[in-house]
Amino acid sequence: MSKLEKIRNKFIKKLRSIKLRSVIYFVIIFALILIIMGINVYKGLLLDTLYDQSAGERWSSDETRYGQVSIFFSEESGISQDKITEYEYNLNKGLIADGYQEADASKADGTALWDDCFSAMGSITVSKDRRSVDAVAIGIGGNFFDFHPMTLVSGNYIPGNTVMKDYVIVDEELAWQLFGSNDIIGQQITLNGVPHYISGVVKRDSGKYVKAAGLNFPTIYCSFESLATYGQVDASVLATNGNLGSMSVSSSSDDEGENGSTDVNTDAKGIICMEIVMPNPVDNYAKNFLIDKLGLNTNLAEVVDNSARFDNFRLLDILGKFYLRSMQLKPVIYPYWENNARVFENIMAVLLLIQIVCAIIAAIMVAYFVVQSYRHRKWTVGGLVQKFLDWKYDVESNIARHNKKWKYF
Repeated sequence: MSKLEKIRNKFIKKLRSIKLRSVIYFVIIFALILIIMGINVYKGLLLDTLYDQSAGERWSSDETRYGQVSIFFSEESGISQDKITEYEYNLNKGLIADGYQEADASKADGTALWDDCFSAMGSITVSKDRRSVDAVAIGIGGNFFDFHPMTLVSGNYIPGNTVMKDYVIVDEELAWQLFGSNDIIGQQITLNGVPHYISGVVKRDSGKYVKAAGLNFPTIYCSFESLATYGQVDASVLATNGNLGSMSVSSSSDDEGENGSTDVNTDAKGIICMEIVMPNPVDNYAKNFLIDKLGLNTNLAEVVDNSARFDNFRLLDILGKFYLRSMQLKPVIYPYWENNARVFENIMAVLLLIQIVCAIIAAIMVAYFVVQSYRHRKWTVGGLVQKFLDWKYDVESNIARHNKKWKYF
């Protein structure tokens, strides 16, 4: 019998000696490990869908680590564009003082090491010819679409540095209700009788959590000035009873003229969200920097570090306070993307708990196996030491014989 056959027969004999109970035992351990790994993959796929939480990651490079921070205000705080401008000034000044940015760096020319946007929620009536649709309106400013790069069906995003405030972006549903098409770039609509022009059409985020968060109606993204002037700023619009999104068609005898006022309300208040991406060299630097430099009252405003919210330590903290998650202790209404992210925080926390339980069970089973193997061992520590010493002696002897053999060559 050849040496290979002997090894094969010995292996088969060893397999046959394994009890079914042991096989099941190791299958369970292997399954637990697969569950832990599978959940990691699933969590990664979930995070990929939350594109509005990853501006810091998109900005980060090998040289500089960036973070994304969101600040949520109540409408009663009366946050206006002037207040946002003040915050931007203090942010920029603070980064210069901390040595992260040169004094002549500017957002306008793209040399600043930070970016921001702001937004308000409300409703507005969008008209085209004799058709009118009551839509959810997101009043935006700054580079909003750098933070929220929704899928474009056609056209382009509205650049943050544009001086034209009459460009809008609509979702597919609003486009079809008004035009019956997505190919509507450059087309004119009116907001309270004032002409605006379509820059792009986006695919509205889908999923039951986004819908539950309020994004379940035709939606338009316009400048904050247009929302404040021609619509209604009201963050509770996403909690509507379902009447929003209705469409009406006027009779042919109705006045179709564009007779709305073009005087823009520049003193409007009601901004509920400001988002910033900036250097974040160590954990919580960006969040603490903004609270300090902007003088934020954290009893009234919610400051969220988007970049770290799905880290395991943060999720463990959520698990520890899970019973408090249903409490809203600050006078803040979250926009739909934040409500959606908070749902995913809960999901991630529960998935982490499942991973922890699986890891504990697997560790206990492995420990039990090791203990049982040691108790029923057929070897001793002294015997293993002697085998090692014998092996070491054989290796050294072989090396000595080899060196002696080739000594005279």
